[in-house]
Order: sequence, then C-alpha cells, then structure tokens
Amino acid sequence: MSNTLELQQVICPSCKQCITSFSPFAAEVECPYCHNKAFNPLITAKMVPVPERLIVFKTQESDFEQSMINNLVDADYVPKDIFQIINPDNVIKAYLPMFLYEGRYQSSWSCKVAYETNELQASSDGTRVKNKTVKRFAPQSGTSQGNFAFLCLAYEGQDIPEELRNFSSQFPYNVMASKEYDPALLGLDSGNSPMTMAMDTDTDLVWNKYGDSLVNELAISSAKQQLSGEEIKDFHASNSYDMKHNGRYVLAPFWFVYYTYNNEKHYFIMDGLGENTAMSTPIDPEEVAFVQGKERIKTIVKWLWPLAILFIWLLNFGWGIGYLAVWFIAKLIVGKVMDKQIANRLAESREIRRQEAEKLR
Repeated sequence: MSNTLELQQVICPSCKQCITSFSPFAAEVECPYCHNKAFNPLITAKMVPVPERLIVFKTQESDFEQSMINNLVDADYVPKDIFQIINPDNVIKAYLPMFLYEGRYQSSWSCKVAYETNELQASSDGTRVKNKTVKRFAPQSGTSQGNFAFLCLAYEGQDIPEELRNFSSQFPYNVMASKEYDPALLGLDSGNSPMTMAMDTDTDLVWNKYGDSLVNELAISSAKQQLSGEEIKDFHASNSYDMKHNGRYVLAPFWFVYYTYNNEKHYFIMDGLGENTAMSTPIDPEEVAFVQGKERIKTIVKWLWPLAILFIWLLNFGWGIGYLAVWFIAKLIVGKVMDKQIANRLAESREIRRQEAEKLR
C-alpha cells in the first residue's frame, strides 16, 4: 500500500526541471520555470481520453482541516491529547477518474407480512375455549422503480492508497455540482494545484465489479421502504434496469491526508463537496478500559438472577420471588448508573478535545 500519492509529472525538455502541476488531458505542458511549452507526453504517448464532466471542488483546504478536527472531537475513545501530539502530512487535493452510470431500475418483489388475528383455542383439557391473539404471515407482492446515478472509480493502478481507493470506489453522483469538462476548472495555475490522474480501465469491467450490486441494493432498499415498519420474512426481489449512460468519464474531487499520533499513522478523507468523510483514529486504552469495566458490572448484575433458584431450593418460594424483585430493581438502577457514568466520561473527553481544538485557531 502506498503511503503517499504520486503526482503526474514530466521533465521539461528545455531546463530539465520536474513539472508536477499540469493537466494530463491538455495537449501542451508549460514549464513554470523556463515557460517553455512542449507536447504533453501523456497525451501523445498514451492517448489519454478527455473527461466529459468535472465535479468541481466546493471546499477549501481549511474546510477539510476543520472537518477533520470536528470528527476527531466528536468521535468516542479518541485520546484527549490528540491535538497536542498529532502530526499531519501534506494534505492531498486530488481529482480521481470515475465512470458515471445513469439509468432506471424496476423491481418486482414478494414476501410474507406479519399480522395479528384473534382465534378461539381450546384449553389443554378441552373443557373451555378462550380467545387468543396470534401472529400470522400473509403473502404480499408489489413493484418499485426509480432512477439511479452513481460514480465508480475508473482506476486500477497502485498510485493511490487503499483507504482512498475504498472510499472513492462507489460514490453518489451530484448532478448540481457537475460541469462540462474544462481544463481551466482544474485550478492547476493556483498555489494549491490538485493531483490529476487519468482512467486506466474500461466501463464494462467497472460495471461488472460494482454496478450490478449497486443497482440491486438500491432496488431492494426501495422495495423494502414500501414495507417500512412491517415485520416481514421470505423477501424475494427480481430486478432489472435500463442504462441511460453506460460509463461517462468524470473527474471527481477528493481531499486526503495521513496524520501521525505516537508514531502510528491514521488517515482522514473527504470528498471535494464536503458531504462524505472517512477516517481512522487512535484509541485511548484507558477510556476503553473504563467503559468495558462499567459494561462488565452491568453484565455481572444481569446474571445474578439464577441465585433466585438457590433461594427457592435452600429457603422457600417466597424468598426466591422476593430476591427476583430486588434483583430486577437493582438491575435497572445499576444499568442507568453505569450508562450515565459512561456517557459523562465520553462527554468530558469530547469537551477536553473541543477546548484543545479551539487553541489551534
């Protein structure tokens, strides 16, 4: 697994300097040192396709950093001193190649849905009849349909970390943020130039890897929403879809950084629209031990009920019932007290991290 992202780069044929900030989709590359213009070798040698659409960054690096801080403040079990010790690497701003799949799905489903009914049942000795509520399951079927639009990573190379690959492999498509491709929108002439990568696979391979399962999940989820709140069993669905666009080439924006805490490397990822994040965090072992200790007390109290059998056997039935009543009340009280202590401990830690984060501003 790569620990850093590699920039697309070429060597200036005039001054021999390494050029890292340029579009792999432009026909020419201009050297920022000697301003000599040359043909882009990625275009001439590899015939890199030009994207159809571009999802532009709606966030700045400061937004990304603030999001990381907020997530580290809000996450449980993160060490209280993380903002004193954390050591971030360089923040990576990247456009990754994606395929856009758009279409419409149809789903026919069937299942059994629970319902309650009253039935007359005879007693075991057959001398009387009583009315009893019972649960039954009735067959039910229906159809659902809707549109889908999602992005899938169009890159199989090893130049991006596995964490970023997993995060970006399947992504919702934001049509409002999508623009017709224009190299000027990449911002390669700014001080914070993004990394750009060209796709290296084809639409059919990516669809076979991600597409079918994504559409099926969407269709099944839509069907089950029609049964929201119902108890069901034996759910089956038959799904089909019609493609509107089979893999349009899109560049999508992402932020990525590794950070180090006590020589351990962790990461934080955010899409360029600021809508989705993923991260790994260090864990405070003392806080984990505290919570586990409280949960252990709850478990011990929970399993004290069998002592009632011992009371009944050694003393009498009344003592056993009395013990069960005391145990039940104690279990409720202990559970609430332990839960409150856990919540207070985690809240105190979050407040300490929040105060430390304020000092970074």
